[in-house]
Amino acid sequence: MLFLLLMVGGIVVYTLFDPNKSVWMPKCPFRLLTGWNCPACGLQRALHALLHGRFAEALSYNYFFVVSIPYVIALFVAEALKRIPRGDNFIRAVEHPVLARVYIILFIAWGIIRNLLQV
Repeated sequence: MLFLLLMVGGIVVYTLFDPNKSVWMPKCPFRLLTGWNCPACGLQRALHALLHGRFAEALSYNYFFVVSIPYVIALFVAEALKRIPRGDNFIRAVEHPVLARVYIILFIAWGIIRNLLQV
């Protein structure tokens, strides 16, 4: 229940406040220290853009985040299905260790690629 409240609160905050214009929104410590983009850089701006229906703008901030949304939704659905006995196959597929490892590898690769190609 607490997680759901935090998620709804986060959505409200990112709908109402633009991270580009808000001084109090958190900044990426990795970027502040190195000048490079971490794999998650642009996530706040992308989320704000998505919540306002600006898909192309969200992609320009962080491709990986936008493309990852279906997988993240599937993880939430799998978590909800744990309370229902008939969701076992879906849960096993979504939470399979190989899929999790591939996601982590792609996340790290995205961080490297975005800095090499300046994306």
